[in-house]
Amino acid sequence: MTFREASERAVLVEFASPWESEIHADRVERIHRLVALLDRAQLAGIQELTPAYNSLLVEYDPSQLSCRDLIEHILFCAETIVEIGLTAHPKIEIPVFYGGDYGPDLLWCAERLGMTVSEMVEAHCDAVYRVAFFGFLPGFAYLSGWPAKWSLPRLDSPRTKVPAGSVALAGTQAGIYPMDSPGGWRVLGRTPLSMIEPGKVPFARLELGATIRFYPSSPSAW
Repeated sequence: MTFREASERAVLVEFASPWESEIHADRVERIHRLVALLDRAQLAGIQELTPAYNSLLVEYDPSQLSCRDLIEHILFCAETIVEIGLTAHPKIEIPVFYGGDYGPDLLWCAERLGMTVSEMVEAHCDAVYRVAFFGFLPGFAYLSGWPAKWSLPRLDSPRTKVPAGSVALAGTQAGIYPMDSPGGWRVLGRTPLSMIEPGKVPFARLELGATIRFYPSSPSAW
């Protein structure tokens, strides 16, 4: 664990080399535990915690907390990181309309991995995903759990519009687009569930650490 001043109001806590791109479940777990510890401590001056696969950005108010004191507090929390009991996170099942206009990349992905379309859908539904962090768009959850042996490249040229609810893969990551937006991930299908509810707190359907499973559905069921 190393520390870097990202700005005069933020410290980046790094758990791996900046150039490392591999996703490790135990590292994600460690970051989530540190977030939980910092949340519970409620140290005056800490304003925002933004986790990623290999790092945690801690934003703070320098008028209330010095950078040195913040780092010392984080180190203190890290000493007991394995002892904390995390709050049980929900297990969420997400229906998906696979293929066709809903999943324009499903056939390509299946052929790329040497599968039939049915096998591809089965593999996607058999995997167990976890919300590692949020980014890119409000409510966009980066889901770890897609097997590394089936890593898939992003599109060579991103689409200018990916519909809200699109369920997609990129590398060993899965995700659900919460709103219409440009995007370069491989779209397998679409869920009828809304990922965000503006005006509500929290406004995102998913939460950090939640376990996600997908299952096939059809528009007629909704």
